[in-house]
Amino acid sequence: MLEYILVLLCLPPLCAVLALTGRFSNNILHWLHRLTATGVGISVALLAANFDPAQPYVDEYFYIDALSCWVLIIIATLYVAASWTARSYLTREERCGVLKGEQLQTGRYFALMQFFCWTMFIVLLVKNIGLMWVAIEATTLISALLISFKFTRAALEATWKYIMVCTVGICLALLGTLVLYYAQLEALGSQNALSWLYLHQHASALNPSLTKLALLFIVIGYGTKAGMAPMHTWLPDAYAEAPSLTSGMLSGALCSCAIYVLLRNLVILLPTAGSAMMSSMLLFFAVLTVAVAVPFVVVQRDVKRILAYSSMENIGIMVAAIGAFSALSIKGLMLHMYSHAMIKFVLFYIAGTIIQEYQTRNMMRIHGMIKDVPHTATFWLTGMLGILGLPPMGLFFSKFYIMTALFDEGHWVAGSLLIVLLAGVLIGILYHGMRMLCDKAKREPLGDLLGAIDVPVLALLLMLTCVVGAGFENIPWINNMLNQAVKIIGG
Repeated sequence: MLEYILVLLCLPPLCAVLALTGRFSNNILHWLHRLTATGVGISVALLAANFDPAQPYVDEYFYIDALSCWVLIIIATLYVAASWTARSYLTREERCGVLKGEQLQTGRYFALMQFFCWTMFIVLLVKNIGLMWVAIEATTLISALLISFKFTRAALEATWKYIMVCTVGICLALLGTLVLYYAQLEALGSQNALSWLYLHQHASALNPSLTKLALLFIVIGYGTKAGMAPMHTWLPDAYAEAPSLTSGMLSGALCSCAIYVLLRNLVILLPTAGSAMMSSMLLFFAVLTVAVAVPFVVVQRDVKRILAYSSMENIGIMVAAIGAFSALSIKGLMLHMYSHAMIKFVLFYIAGTIIQEYQTRNMMRIHGMIKDVPHTATFWLTGMLGILGLPPMGLFFSKFYIMTALFDEGHWVAGSLLIVLLAGVLIGILYHGMRMLCDKAKREPLGDLLGAIDVPVLALLLMLTCVVGAGFENIPWINNMLNQAVKIIGG
């Protein structure tokens, strides 16, 4: 296992340093970017194939169990997809005048994306909660540079808001981590400070008053990083102004990392803080997050901002799954995390392509996509059906499991409210999406711009959500991985 971990930790920064030297052409940089991501993807695949979910890997610095391995697969899949579609997307951006040739020549994008994925891998590999916080803060700093990549006024404003709001949230998470450390010092001493494995084994010995206080700060802090209302204000601007590849990684990968770190902390706090407080708090934030997203989805005009508010809806569903805290809801959460990441990456990539084809982000000016850009329209329609949770896409099954768990656990009010709110999101997205696909075109598009590599990569991501969502019980390795993740989180 250690050799695979070393590949994850060495290849991305090496590629980033080479990209920053400025000694390579764009063509070489693109292939270096692709080969690095492919090498990391192969390492993750080999790690997963040789990993026994029932036997976590532990050494002095690293810890991998079923939960971290599952999220690692999600991040690595998007990492590889983003690297192989980057050339087509960035070339079109340069052709449309959004990016300058010299911006790409410096290798800035490649270096930042490599460092961004590298910091997320560190989040998933370290076993110390304090180091997890450091790695999450590092993802904020690197992703801020990616959000401001175009250096427009709107991009810089979105970056400033992202840094300010997320820094406040991360500081609250740090405060919760310090309270947890104090609880460890009081009950267990300074041995194995903030070691997740050690705290997990002795969680019942912690002071309940301190763990409840830590729970409050940690939920709000890491909830801010995930985009949970009312600390979500950075999310629509950041997702809208960042390059579409970055938006897809923020929504699919970074959101999964934030949920992962939240789960790691909740596992330790739950035995003494109690499930009643945790469920009440998380279900309140879950319903609030979806409720805030609904009106903005309905009245939205920006094609990327509507996807940002859709991400808020799915974040709310994932938080609700944690709040229900049953075996079914946690399994639904794992499936939802995977399917949401794949589908949202596809949608943000297609949204960027639509903007390039029609030279506008205003959905009211985009019509007739089925006739004018059939390839883009096909992926846009499939992605919309997927993100709304319609069969046979993976989110249909994960949403069904989560909603079933809510009612099974007696959370009738939260479950009923979420169903009504999800109906509002469905109406809003279908209304805007179908207007774009149908009707008569009001402006002449440049044509179908999807590249030869884009189509199979995006199609594979969508197919994987169907296979994993519908057939995970018939795939022993996946089913075993999910069952072990449920045991880690819920005991």
